[in-house]
Order: sequence, then C-alpha cells, then structure tokens
Amino acid sequence: MSRYSGSEGSYYQDDPSYYGDGGSVSYNSGADDPSNSYYGDDGNTQYTEDQQSQAQRSYSDNPGAMQAYDETQQPYDDNQSYTSRGSNADYSQSQRSNASASRHSGYRDDASGVAGGYNGGFDGQGYDDANNASMRSDEFSEAPTEYDEYGNPVPRGMPSDYYGDSQRSFTERGEGVPEDEPRFEEVMDEEEKKRRARRRRAWCCCLLLLCCLLILIILLIIFLYALSKDEDERITPAPTFAPFVDDTDDDFYYDDDIPIAPGIVTSTMAPIDFDCDFDNGVGFPHVFDQCKCDQIISILPSDVIQMRALIVERLFPKIYIHNNYTLDLQSCDPTNLGLIWLSSGDNRDSGEIRQRYALAVTYFALNGTVWDYDDAWLTDLNECLWLGVQCNNRDAVNSFAIDTNNIFGWMPTEITRLVGLAAIAITRNHLTGTIPTFFFEMPRLQELRLYANRLTGSIPPEVGLAPALESLRVDTNFLAGTLVTEIGNITTLTDLNIGFNRFRQQIPSEIGQLQNLRFLSMAGNFFSGRVPSEIGRMDSLRSFRLQDNLLNGNIPSQFGLLWNIQELRLAGSGMGGILPTELGLMTNLQRLDLGFSNFNGPIVTELGKLTNLFYLALNDCKFTGTVPAELGSLWNLTRIQLQDNKLTGTIPDAFGKWANLETLVIDGNKFTGEAPPAVCDLRNDRLTRFIATCSRDGSPGFLCERPRCCTVCRQAIDDPF
Repeated sequence: MSRYSGSEGSYYQDDPSYYGDGGSVSYNSGADDPSNSYYGDDGNTQYTEDQQSQAQRSYSDNPGAMQAYDETQQPYDDNQSYTSRGSNADYSQSQRSNASASRHSGYRDDASGVAGGYNGGFDGQGYDDANNASMRSDEFSEAPTEYDEYGNPVPRGMPSDYYGDSQRSFTERGEGVPEDEPRFEEVMDEEEKKRRARRRRAWCCCLLLLCCLLILIILLIIFLYALSKDEDERITPAPTFAPFVDDTDDDFYYDDDIPIAPGIVTSTMAPIDFDCDFDNGVGFPHVFDQCKCDQIISILPSDVIQMRALIVERLFPKIYIHNNYTLDLQSCDPTNLGLIWLSSGDNRDSGEIRQRYALAVTYFALNGTVWDYDDAWLTDLNECLWLGVQCNNRDAVNSFAIDTNNIFGWMPTEITRLVGLAAIAITRNHLTGTIPTFFFEMPRLQELRLYANRLTGSIPPEVGLAPALESLRVDTNFLAGTLVTEIGNITTLTDLNIGFNRFRQQIPSEIGQLQNLRFLSMAGNFFSGRVPSEIGRMDSLRSFRLQDNLLNGNIPSQFGLLWNIQELRLAGSGMGGILPTELGLMTNLQRLDLGFSNFNGPIVTELGKLTNLFYLALNDCKFTGTVPAELGSLWNLTRIQLQDNKLTGTIPDAFGKWANLETLVIDGNKFTGEAPPAVCDLRNDRLTRFIATCSRDGSPGFLCERPRCCTVCRQAIDDPF
C-alpha cells in the first residue's frame, strides 16, 4: 500500500509508503530493498529513488493540490476517486479501508486545518507539519473497543466521524456533495430557521404568560374592590362586648335586663303605604296609615294587644320612673305608635328593648315618614345599624346625629332614657319649640348641636347643671332674650356658639369662668354695652367672634393675655377707641378683623410683632396718620385691607417684603407719592388685587401705574370727575 500525504489531504495505495513535504509526507515503494529508500535531509522523509524524481516533480508542480501515485506512476486508477478543489482530495471507499489499516500514522496541516489521516488532536499517533513532531495519546495503546461504519476497529477516544472530516470539509464548501444530500448552507439555513422559530415560540410564551399575569392581577383588583364594596353594603352584626373598663363613657352598658317574651313572634304590621284601603290582606294596617285616615287606631290583632300590655307592665317602670304612665290603646300619640310597633312581629329580640322603644317614639315624633333618608329605621335589624345611630362596644347608643334630613317636630322626652348618649346632633333641619331642659340632665351628654333650625325662646338656666357638656352649638336659630349667667357654670365647656340669634343686653361677666373654652362665637346678635374684661382670663381661647353687634367701648387691654388666640373678629361690633398696644402680645394671632368699627387714632406699631398674621382688616374705621413701616415684618401676610380711613403719607417700601401677599386694598385714603417699585414687583408673584385711589392728569395724589402696578385705580371722593 502506498500513501501520499500532502499539505491538505492524503492518498493511499497498496502497500508502499511515502514520506515527503518537509519530513511529514511518506511514500514507500513496493521494493523491499532498503537501498532503494531515500531519507531526506531532515531524516524524516523516505521514498525510493525511482519515485523521488517523479514525486518531487508531481508534487512541486502543484504543491497546493494532492496527487495520487501508484507503481506505474498513474495519477489515479479505476478503484480510486479523486476530487480536486485546489486544496483537498478525496478517495474511494476501498481506499478508505486501506487507509484505515494504516490508522497509526496520520497527518495534519495547520495551514489548512484539514486532516489527511486523522487529526493529531484525536487519540493515536500523527504528525504536525509545523513541529514535525509525533504525537501519541496514552489511551491510544489501549485495545480498540469500538468499530467504525466500515468494520474497522477504532481506538478509544477516536471520533466516530473520523473518516468523514474530508467529506465534511467538502460539504462545507458546497463542492463534491451528492445531489441527494442537502447543501451545507441549506442545512444551516434550516437550522437557523428552527432556532428562530424556537425563539419566537419562547417570546410568544413569555408574552402570553405576562398577559395572563396582567389579566389575573386586574381580576384580583376587581375582586378585591367588589369584595370591599360588598363588605360596606353588607349588614354587619352588632358590636361585641369588650372587657369592662370602669368610669369611661365608651364602656357604658345597661346592667338590668328586661325580659319581654323572647322568641315570641306576633302579628306583622303592614308597611306604610299612605293608603286608606285597609283590605289589602298584607298584615294588619300600619298604625301611621290608620292615624292618618281615621285619627285613631282601630285595627289591632289580639296577640299584639297582649304583647303591648306585657311591654307596658315590664318596660314602662324603667322609662317613666316618677309616675304611673297610662296610654290609650287607640291613641295616635308618638308614644303609642312606637309601643305598637314594638309589640308587632319580632321587633323586640334584635337589640336592647328600651333603646328600640325610645328610638321608635323619636321616629314618630320627628315625622320619620317624611325623612329624606330613614335607612333601616323600624326594621328588625339591631338599632345600632339605623341611620344616624351609633353604639359603643357594649351595644349602648352613644350618638344620635342626623344632618339635613327634612326633620320636623321636636325631640320627645323618651330620648333621655338613652342614658348612654354622649352626642345629640340634629342640625340643618326644621326643629321647633324651645330647648328642652331634660337635655342638661343627661349624665353623659358631651355634645349638643342644634344649629340651623327654628328654635325659639332662650337658653334655659338649667344649662348650668350639665355635668359633662363640652360643646353647645345653638347658632342660626331664633333664640332671644338675655344670655343666662348660669352659662359660666359649665366649666367643662370647650365650644360655645350662640351666634346669629337675637340675644340682647350685656354679655355676662360670668362667661370669663369658662377657663377651658377654646371657641366662642357671639356674632350676629344684639349684644350691647362693654365687653367684659373677664374674657381675658380665658387663656385657652383660640377663636373669638363678636362681629355684628351693638357694643361700645374699646378693646380691653386684658385681651393681651389671650396667649393662644389665633382668630379675633370684632368687625362691625360697635367697639371703638384707640387700639391697645397689648394687641402685640397675641403673637399666635393669625386673623385680626377690626373693620367697620369706630376705632380711631394711629395704627399702633405693635401690630408688626404679630408675625403669624396672614389676614389683617382695618378698613372702614377712622384711623389717622401714616402707615407704620413695622407692618413690613408681617411676612406671612396674604391679605391686608386699609381702605376708607384717614391715612396719609406714602406707602412704606417695607410693604415689598410681603412675598405671599395676594390682596392689597388702600383706596379711600389720602396717600401721596408713588407706589414703591418693590410693591409693584409683587405683581409678578402672587399679588393679583391692588386697589388704590390714584391721581389723574398730573394732579397731586397717589401715583400708581395701571395695570403694571395697580389693578384698579379709584377716583377720590372729592374729585369732581
């Protein structure tokens, strides 16, 4: 066998071997005579003398190509297949078998990267052109354990596609590929398409998962929203009992049980239908419809009558303690209407019996049938769930508050039986009559708010008996008369508002005893006389409103002791005189309104110490002199009104420090000079309203360019134009 190994391929023949190409190629002739062998200069190349010249000639003619030789020097024979691409060679199947017999010798050309026999990187022995070195693996000497596709043993570690390297090299170039096999580019394109398809599927799956996750989150949000809405609309059970804590209003409870035939259900009363046809067959007619049509209650089932008698026997001694209360069965009094409602159906077992009775009487006394809203009232639900009713953690009613609900009538005395009540607020409705004295007998009542109704009379002297009252608001009614001196006995009071009524005469000095009072409003009345100086003792006072009255005299200097006051409104109160310098001591003052009064003299410079002031109104008085520059220290000021006084001089440049100023009104005075540029520059910030009396046609007066500086220039009163 002969073999030719070129720089980029190998060729095998019968038996001889040829070594050449720099000591790495061998060719052996069939002659056995060693004298015919030739060793090259480097000692590694061996071939016969007969073949030397032809091998050198053939190989040198085309050193980049592979030539095949046999003993007759033919390029190839019929059993050989040769494919030349200028750099690679292939041979037939029979030659591959012969080549495998010489698998212990190989060749690798680093220049082309194509192995002639097998690559030196595999297990076995081979030669490297660059190093002319022999390489052998430790595992190459082991007995072969595998066979290739031609039946030849393959040493361990040799790749299964060893003989396909050359073919794969040709395939990569697209040459010498059989027609029935796909081209390499087509295979690669197909693989790339598959990879791209896999990537697209992966992206689609990811996007689908993200969309599903997003939809799941949206559905979860909708579910939680619907759940919370359902919880708001769902009727909750009555409050549960909490551990007993003594001496706190929140833990009040009724310690005496009043058993009224629990579990017994009597005849059901029909709902109110405002119809006088009582033959509708739905229960017995509602007592309200009977009273509206017949002015008496004439239709009552016997079991309801018996239950009514039982309630009167057991409940009334708890409600009407000081007398034997009797009530006509056919009466249309709210007390009887509430009693019959309680006696019908199963209206007794859902809550505390005395609370349900007192609230039912209140419903009929306040014309509950015409309320705008009466949610859950007079139903079998717990009374703590009725509109405007609030209970503590022991199911005791502690608040009854209904605002703007078209309520007429007046509160019945039965409401006082709710001894746990801490707040009563019936506001912006149509309550009539006087303020009942029983309100001030309720032991736990802290807030009584009856403002914006139609109350008449005056505040009763019994108000001084209120043991726990903290807030009394009866403003915007038709109360009249004098303010009782007993008002000073409510030492727990923190909020007193009697404004916009018709109270007359002097303010009682006893009001100064309300040391805990924080908010005091007497505005919009007909109080006269002097303001008591005792008000200066109310050092907890934060807001004092006394505007729109018929008072006289000046501001007591004791007002300077009101350290915590934040709002002082005396506009239109009738007070006058010179401002006391003690006003500068009220350093927490934020609003000072003295307009439309009889104050005169200069504006005291001590007002410049009220650095928390944001509203100052000294308009429509009789102030004289110049405006003190100390007012420029009021850097929090947003609105100042000095119009319609007798002020003179110029506007101080210090007014330009009012960076937060929004409104400046100084018309109706006798100012001269020109508006300071610093003040005009405020128009670029927040100043949107600057009204002054300006001179015209060069006449003497106050100069203010409009609209760059002043927004409105008024005409002087004595100006003929």
